[in-house]
Formats: sequence, structure tokens, C-alpha cells
Amino acid sequence: METVNAPHLPVRPDWLALHHEAALSPEQPVVDAHHHLWDRQSGRYLTGEFSADIQASGHRILSSVYVQCRSMLRRSGPEELKPLGEVEFACGAAAMFSSGHYGHAQGCEAIVGGVSLTAGEALQPAIDMMMQQSAGRLRGMRNPLAWHADPRVLSSPATPPAGLAGSAGFRRGAACLARNGLSLDVWVYHTQLKEIVDLARALPDLRIVVDHCGGPIGVGPCQGQRDEVFSHWRNDLAQLAALPNVSIKISGLGMAVMGYPFAQAATPPDSLTLMRAWQPWFETIVGLFGAGRCMFASNFPVDKGMFSYGVFWNACKRLAHQASRDEKDQLFWRTAATTYRLASMEKINDQ
Repeated sequence: METVNAPHLPVRPDWLALHHEAALSPEQPVVDAHHHLWDRQSGRYLTGEFSADIQASGHRILSSVYVQCRSMLRRSGPEELKPLGEVEFACGAAAMFSSGHYGHAQGCEAIVGGVSLTAGEALQPAIDMMMQQSAGRLRGMRNPLAWHADPRVLSSPATPPAGLAGSAGFRRGAACLARNGLSLDVWVYHTQLKEIVDLARALPDLRIVVDHCGGPIGVGPCQGQRDEVFSHWRNDLAQLAALPNVSIKISGLGMAVMGYPFAQAATPPDSLTLMRAWQPWFETIVGLFGAGRCMFASNFPVDKGMFSYGVFWNACKRLAHQASRDEKDQLFWRTAATTYRLASMEKINDQ
């Protein structure tokens, strides 16, 4: 297994088992637009574990998007090609799901890889190799971008240099993605959103997906400053929402960096508690982007340190309770299916 010093909350199965909920609206089709798989010293979350969460939840998860997390990088070879190992790994997991032995979901139907964009135009050979090795599942790239000057603000085992998204090499690599019809997933903190605004304006043909609600920080210098953070976040997010090539994932609020204390309680939070805590973020995001550019996503197993898979999706369904049928479909599957070109959802799209 890999040794990765990630600042994620530990997953405690016995603690999670203290609360269970039946699935709300179990007939609602769902695409999990952002999850990971790994085998690390901190825990194993592979095809079997992900499938078990899906099955136990009772929710109708039909497809999923695997997103870069530096799993199963190649041990040898050129440094810039080591991320090809992660695509091979995710493709193998997708084949396992396609066998039907792990339920009905088309897990890892789309793959977001992790080759460094700083290679600029030299990125093309790696893209070509990933396209081939992914069996057509490659849909985009994600590079570590989340950076903050305060060391208490930490969410990833990889810390990039400040301002990477604005560097010339990164932008040339991002332009290469656009030419290949690939999107760019970005995980940044709310203090970096203006960098993504500049990137999206500079490359209007590049489809950018903002991960985890745009990263409103709740720890370190932002602890106890929720109102100030919210105002800063909303103002910068509005600039992003004005750009048609940007969409966003409603996810990641279970990460420690977001500042919610639920993992310290004697029992896990229920979906009503999560809904009440997340409602201001949700309503603002959908109000700015519209449901057609928003997608729910679990961010498992990272967020599993704070709540179970079934409770997460119940919280999402509570958040979307007053949405129209079409808006719910956009939030739960159609935006993700369009963004990541999920062939398995075409039949539902025609209904």
C-alpha cells in the first residue's frame, strides 16, 4: 500500500454505524461526479469499498467520475509520465464495475487524470497515451492548486507553489486540454478564486469545473470568521459564475479545512443537520450558476471521515427539496453526464 501523509479525517466505521437513514427519493437517478479510490496506510477504499457504500446507501447511483488523487502512480519511468499509472488503475476499476459483479453502477465511467499541465505544449504525448490507456474514459485533468500562506490551511498531501494557475506553462498546458476536448478540474480555496476567474477569461474554450463549492475555508485564520468568508467567497464566485465555461461541484464540505465540527461529536451528523449547515452555500451556488452548471458529488472517501455515503445523498436531496424536477435532474446527474460525456446516461436523458 502507499504511504501518503494526507490531512484527511480518519474514517471510523464503528462511529459511522451509530447513525443510519433510509434513502430519501430512492428513485432519483444519481451520478457521483467526484470520488477517489486508493490503498494507503490510512485505509483502503477500492472498488469493493465504494460499491459497498453505494449498495448500503439505498440511493440510485448509476455512474461515477473518478478524480485524480495520486493513486497507483508508476513506480519507475519519466516523472511526467508516472500519473499514467493512475489512469490505468482507474480504468481497471471501471472494468470491474462494468462486469456487474459490483452492482449496477457504472463506476469510474469517466476519469480525470493528473499529468502536470506545466509541461505546456509538451503535454500532448502524455494526453495521447492517457487517451489510449483509459479506453476512451479520459475526460479531463486536475493538478494540485490549493495553496494558502498559513500552514494551518491544509487539505492535500501535495502543496503546489503559489499562483500556479497563472503561470505561463500551466496556461499553455490548459490550452492543450481545450484543444483535445478535455476539461480542467480545479480545487482551490476561496482566497484563490480570482486566479481561476483570470484563467477562465484567458481561455474561454476551456471547460473549467470548480471542485468542492469553491473552497470556503473554515480553519486557521478563517476559523470563527464564517460571515466574512462567506462574503468574500460569494463576491468572487459571482465573477466565476458570469463566465459560461465554468461549472461547479457541490461537494467537499466534509473536509476538515471547511471547518465544520461534526466529526468531533459523539455520533455522526444526520442529513437534516448537514442540510441546515450547508444551505447558505447551496442556495448561493445554485442562485449564481443555475442548476444546469451545478452537480452534487460525494468526494468519498475523503468526506467519509465526517458522514456516511447515504446520509450525504439524503442531505443533498433535502437541499434540493424545493427544486423543480428538471433542476433536480440537473443537480443529481444531468450536469455531470453532460460535462463528463457519460454514455451510460443517454437512455435516461432521452426519457
